[in-house]
Amino acid sequence: MKKFVLIFLALPFLVNAQIKETAHSIDNYQILKSEGEIFQNAQFFSIEFEHTECLPDQTRFEMEMEIAENKARILQNNPNAFNRSNTQVLFVEPIRPKEEFSGYGYHTINFNVDHNLNGNNQLLDYNCGNRTYDWGSGNHQGTDFIIWPYAWKGMEENIMEVLAAADGIIINKKDGFYDLNCQNNGNPNWNGFVLEHADGSQTIYMHFKKNTLNAKEIGETVVAGELLGIAGSSGSSNWPHLHFEVRDFENKVIDPYQGSCNSMNDESWWQNQEPYAVKRINKISTHYVGTEDLECPVIENTYEEINFEPGEKIFLKIYYRDINHGDITNIKIKKPNDEILYDWDWTNDWGAFYATAHAAFEFQTDNNWMDGVYTVTATFGGNTYETIFGINTNMGLEESQFTNLSIYPNPARNTLNLKLDQNIDAVDILGLDGKVYFKNKTSGNEVQLNISTLPKGVYLVRVKSGNKIEHKKFIKE
Repeated sequence: MKKFVLIFLALPFLVNAQIKETAHSIDNYQILKSEGEIFQNAQFFSIEFEHTECLPDQTRFEMEMEIAENKARILQNNPNAFNRSNTQVLFVEPIRPKEEFSGYGYHTINFNVDHNLNGNNQLLDYNCGNRTYDWGSGNHQGTDFIIWPYAWKGMEENIMEVLAAADGIIINKKDGFYDLNCQNNGNPNWNGFVLEHADGSQTIYMHFKKNTLNAKEIGETVVAGELLGIAGSSGSSNWPHLHFEVRDFENKVIDPYQGSCNSMNDESWWQNQEPYAVKRINKISTHYVGTEDLECPVIENTYEEINFEPGEKIFLKIYYRDINHGDITNIKIKKPNDEILYDWDWTNDWGAFYATAHAAFEFQTDNNWMDGVYTVTATFGGNTYETIFGINTNMGLEESQFTNLSIYPNPARNTLNLKLDQNIDAVDILGLDGKVYFKNKTSGNEVQLNISTLPKGVYLVRVKSGNKIEHKKFIKE
């Protein structure tokens, strides 16, 4: 067995002027099983964002003046509009994926509120970590939910929906501004909403994709969980995301997360506060090159592929949310006959916590690789994630045949929904070994399948429309 070749060691690349990607060679791994050389190259990439001005004091002052004027007009029509309750409002999560999303994850929390007000990169988040930032004259005062991975592609596809965190009155609304910004430079032209809630607190939702905002206007009410719009990159932003900010009835900054180093409020403002570290793989996939499209704001080509021929290289990529020093990922590749081809662990040993990161492994196939569908599993944070690829196969990827084929929910338990913008002629369900579990001729562009009796596992759904056929993976829970 050949030794793994070290190619890079902590080599930084600038994605743009304000985003840096650093490559680390993965040399801390343990091979548990391998038939021949396991991989030729393996790297871990951490993503870092520059700590630059988010919302200048002047812009914040102007926003507060607009809000005061809007509230005065609302009170003229409804003097009781802002009668304040003494019961503290609790929030629901202000984001969700679009209904058709079928992946494992679509976002990370890249920055929280900064509790160290001294500036000069003296950082402290609510959990006593440094997942926040400041700049020369200010501190980050909100929570940034960023699209990850493929942020610009995700924005184009409206993947992150922004929701009202609680019932409230719209006291400010901005729309129509450019939404493909690449600099966090204090730009005041953001799209979004400000809501006021029953206890007098306010929530700010910034950086929306233009022309996606809820049609309701200033003075109208929304309910918790109501769709406000789509995350984008308007205003002072270098990445498609939601900036979510909370103020109490006295206009003091609130960090909605309860934690040992939260100096602003003792209690959580969430109905259900998620853990500080949500250790998750957002995406696991195979590709025909190791290239990452990094130019801002170009919609990324993912270079995904699941059909390979002997002699071609396979690039396995894993996109993480919240990976910490010492975290172990186990990866297995199973052959079409269910025998293990490769089985290995690797450990994040760079002494840091990364909210946004990915790993890549390069394999060289040859004529000894068996024809058929291979299964890849990655176990991380107590959960296992799966994908497939094939040797001498003709399976379809999401964008290979039908650009608007949706399959949801995924994973699915009792029913699986298919939706296409053209007639669906037939739907089959296959196992990864090629076994056909279900065959059905259909008519119409929407199909609902009863899969309640299907054993748990990973399957392919084969969709035929006209002279085109596409395969998509789904998981039966």
